[in-house]
Amino acid sequence: MEYSSIAGFDMSESDLIAMTRQELLNEGILSRLVPISRLEEVKAEIMGVLSSMTDQGLIKYINACFDLQLEKAISDPKSVLIMGLSSPKVCFRFANGGRTVDAIVPPTYLDYTSTKAKIESILGKTLGANNRKYGSLQIPAKLLAVRSGLAEYGRNNITYVGDFGSHVRLSVYATDVPVGEHEWHEKRMMDSCESCEVCLRNCPTGAIDKSRFLLRAERCLTLINEEETEIPGWVDSSWHNCLVGCLRCQDVCPVNHKVSKQYAEGISFSDDETEILKRTTRLEDLQGELREKVDSSGLSNVYPVLPRNIVLLLNRRS
Repeated sequence: MEYSSIAGFDMSESDLIAMTRQELLNEGILSRLVPISRLEEVKAEIMGVLSSMTDQGLIKYINACFDLQLEKAISDPKSVLIMGLSSPKVCFRFANGGRTVDAIVPPTYLDYTSTKAKIESILGKTLGANNRKYGSLQIPAKLLAVRSGLAEYGRNNITYVGDFGSHVRLSVYATDVPVGEHEWHEKRMMDSCESCEVCLRNCPTGAIDKSRFLLRAERCLTLINEEETEIPGWVDSSWHNCLVGCLRCQDVCPVNHKVSKQYAEGISFSDDETEILKRTTRLEDLQGELREKVDSSGLSNVYPVLPRNIVLLLNRRS
């Protein structure tokens, strides 16, 4: 159903906001809306963190993932819509020498396209039907989600949203709908983290540091095995636990007790397919049915590190 103005009656901005958020909620999407000025505050804080960093590889990684140029989304934005929806981990299975190895892909790696389509379908029927503009923003969403009240930080520097726990995809859109009264909070950890150090004790690389708020990203296994560069020698092979990324701190987190055992079924690969994937470092070199399986499953999103990480995981479990 489209929610456009009827018989010349213009829907008020507050009603349009309320209706849009309700439609998102009906599809399992939690949301907050804040003025565009708040995004400038968050942007300034992020730039301050970047300016203090010395790891050029990490700076390059962050700059490649995010675009802080707001005008690329829509002209004259008035507000920012922050959304969170469930993003399950996915279990793939690789046959290898007479055995089958389960390989987990953590939340958010595979569902970008489907999530974007779902959100934009809703926004088209609400904001778009009322001649309002909206556009996706590729910005660091965690800080904005926490400051807006949508999410909370864990000690592991990952964000948690309600019953979704940390298994959540955050999406941010600029809109031209003005917003008045809104939530805005200081950056802080969840209360439950104050007396809990489970994630800190279970982080294999020591990336979680009790003495600081930010993660030591240069030691985070997720960042290490997302990069195409060689895995550092100090990383023990037994630490690898996912096809990409790492779930050690999330799987042991008490706040995730409702979601830690849940996963979606991914595709299974035969012995022959596994061998091809292990040695095919370029996605464009995959052919026929195997290429279709990789594309349809979303695993093309994690090329070109997929072949290397398959080998790492298989060797660990051999």
